[in-house]
Amino acid sequence: MIGPTLDAAGAVLADLVALQPCAGASPDVTVLCADVTRSVIAEAFPGALVPVIDSAGSMQVNVAASTMSDWRRLKPILLAFAGPTLTGFDGVPEPFDTADPVGTRLMLAAPAVTAIMRLPGDDRSRIAALRAVLRARDTLARAPELQRLAPVPTSWLLTRFQDYLNVGRRDAAAAVLERLRSEFRLDALNIKFLEVQLLAIFEDWTRIVALPEFRSLCVARRTPATTAFLLEALYRTYIAEPFDAENVAGTRTAFETLVQPFIQSMLITGAPPGLQAGGWRLLGLEALGSGHGDLLSILADRMHELGWIADLLPARVSATPQAAEVADPIDTAREALIQAEAVDSIDLLTGAMAAIARLSSDELALLRETMPFRPMVQATDELASITPPTSWIAWLDRASDPAFTNALDFARRGKDEWEIGASVGDPVAVRALVAALEKVQGDELAGDRTTQALPYLVAWLQRDAEFPRAALSPIYGRLLTLFALGSARGATIYESSQVLVEALLAAGLDQKAYHDLIADIDEIAGDGFGVDMVYWVLGLVESFMNAAAPDASARETFLHRILARIVPIYGRLTRLQRIAVTLLSSELGWPLPVTPATDSPSADDDLANRLAGLRIAIYSLSDSSSRQAKSALEEITSAVTVDTNADHGGSVRLRALAENSDIFVITWLSAKHAATEFIRKHRGSSTLLYAQGRGFSSILRAIEDHLSH
Repeated sequence: MIGPTLDAAGAVLADLVALQPCAGASPDVTVLCADVTRSVIAEAFPGALVPVIDSAGSMQVNVAASTMSDWRRLKPILLAFAGPTLTGFDGVPEPFDTADPVGTRLMLAAPAVTAIMRLPGDDRSRIAALRAVLRARDTLARAPELQRLAPVPTSWLLTRFQDYLNVGRRDAAAAVLERLRSEFRLDALNIKFLEVQLLAIFEDWTRIVALPEFRSLCVARRTPATTAFLLEALYRTYIAEPFDAENVAGTRTAFETLVQPFIQSMLITGAPPGLQAGGWRLLGLEALGSGHGDLLSILADRMHELGWIADLLPARVSATPQAAEVADPIDTAREALIQAEAVDSIDLLTGAMAAIARLSSDELALLRETMPFRPMVQATDELASITPPTSWIAWLDRASDPAFTNALDFARRGKDEWEIGASVGDPVAVRALVAALEKVQGDELAGDRTTQALPYLVAWLQRDAEFPRAALSPIYGRLLTLFALGSARGATIYESSQVLVEALLAAGLDQKAYHDLIADIDEIAGDGFGVDMVYWVLGLVESFMNAAAPDASARETFLHRILARIVPIYGRLTRLQRIAVTLLSSELGWPLPVTPATDSPSADDDLANRLAGLRIAIYSLSDSSSRQAKSALEEITSAVTVDTNADHGGSVRLRALAENSDIFVITWLSAKHAATEFIRKHRGSSTLLYAQGRGFSSILRAIEDHLSH
């Protein structure tokens, strides 16, 4: 059905019938056209299909969906029943021709998406295509229960994307990004920003600069985090080599010819949060060439980031107090609005709203009547009742408010903008955040929102240069407890919880905190878990085995209990998962009990055939993990060649492995190591996988996931 009500849809159908869209068709085609057109008033159908014959005799079916949700349901069904084999429909939206009266009438119903299915020229093929369209319509009509299932919200997909990035699951994050793109969840620009984020997390800087849209991204309205990524990509691609060689002339030439035009197009007025050393150096080079006073002020406290550039910068001249002028309130508001319009920043938006609030009624009226400020003021008016939070504590205080419907959106942006440095090592700030986290436990809505925002909170904590930090252990522990008690623990967002577990173990725990950690993991795992959680569980087991234990007896009991929960599903595990379970249980001195599940042969997952003939390289700073992964893979088949490496810098052997291996795996915790940049440089476009943990089970998981797709 098209339109908000059945009566409205009926009016659309009446108008379409009056237009006689299939005039001149054969009787058989005419009957089918009338039947297809009744989709306009079919309440169980997500949209409208209207066949049309134009003046030249060409025939097409106009497709209209009222909402993006309807389109996501409609597109795959139409592709399945009447895709490119029968029609010209390939699933890509397309506007109606302005000369098409049927399309013009459908547009009056304000559809969210339109598309066109072009039909063949002969009657026989047209009849086959129209019948296929009818079967698609009837299939949806016979499955009303599927239509009531709420689709996964876009905000949840974005949260899942961040969750995978937190633990280095590049392929999984890329799959979420592709879903967001294929289902038209976001516009093309925001999809590209997410792609930049993904590439930046894995330090794939040259691919960012090589994006065809890179120049457009530099001039578009961006978040501060995206700006920081673009700057770092420019530095690493064009400037790092001559800068490291202290080639002053070469650095300045490369900057002026290859980088400066992009910097100037970004219109940077302040240092974006999260700016890395490369970005600071580009701002230093820009200030070096222009003597820009504002840039010099920004760089004043960052001279240690600039290297030899700092010695070349002119001294910043401070304005005397007498020279300072008090800006007019309306000028301040104009400047704040311009900055908020140019940069998608919570802080700038908050500043603009505060500046507008200080205006008199006459000044506000003048601003509302003046272009280009009128639409900017209108936009802030719409947000007047939603004061943006400026910290996680403010966000948590608002989490119980039913009107705070864009909580996850603010969390997604706040993870990059909200200060982390001021919180570390400050017991008062730590206690305040822990208290805010404890408070949300007493409210169901606040607890659910905080649980859903867990990946963003973890990403924010990971911005700490010394993560994991012992002083922040109370925050790590409280977040993990919230997640254990939250309603989303049974969903797919549990990867970031492993980051918290490893952070707590690395930071060191007393006996009570250790017992609390075990209790939280027990709660998250539940009484039983599925095959999809096995690698997650094995990763936790390895983390506990590798970390110091304030209570060895409690650790042993816990690990045996966790492994025992795998026994009922052992028969459903892949061969590689079984080998991993057996290796870990043997290390614990706990042989798996013989049951029908453990004694049965594993399903033939064809992994041996897929591994045979491959050369796999594993780079990890933990030799034992690499050796265990190598042993497990070779147990699957002797036809696989597995090489391990832990060199701390570029070497002839490491280069040979990078250039010649079919699959190269880097453990995520080694991904920031100097040698990994060397690997990426010589790997080119060949397969490079990231294992999310430091243990061998995460290496096996990365390989198995890759070979399964």
